[in-house]
Amino acid sequence: ENKADGKSSADPLGDLVKSRSAAAEKAEKAEKADAAFNYFVQAGAFRSQGDADAQRAKLAMLGWEARVSEREQNGITIFRVRVGPFTKRDDAEQLKQKLDGAGVESTLVRAAR
Repeated sequence: ENKADGKSSADPLGDLVKSRSAAAEKAEKAEKADAAFNYFVQAGAFRSQGDADAQRAKLAMLGWEARVSEREQNGITIFRVRVGPFTKRDDAEQLKQKLDGAGVESTLVRAAR
């Protein structure tokens, strides 16, 4: 309601149309962001290849194919266990929720294409 001029809103659906267009804008922005990035679900970063392989095997038993990638951080080699890439953030978020539900701690990672 618009109390400033003493009138109630003449079009009660007008606000719904506005919020729908805002939601459409948000979805459009998300699609543009998705076009620029790939998304991964990282299920761990380990100092040993063996620990990373064990986590990858655990994910395989749960039905998800993960990859181990090596990266140097501050002079230390880290073995990252990731599922993906996903082209849509929503898909990666859904997997993250499934992993969380299965007791696997995970993080959403975004990487430029």
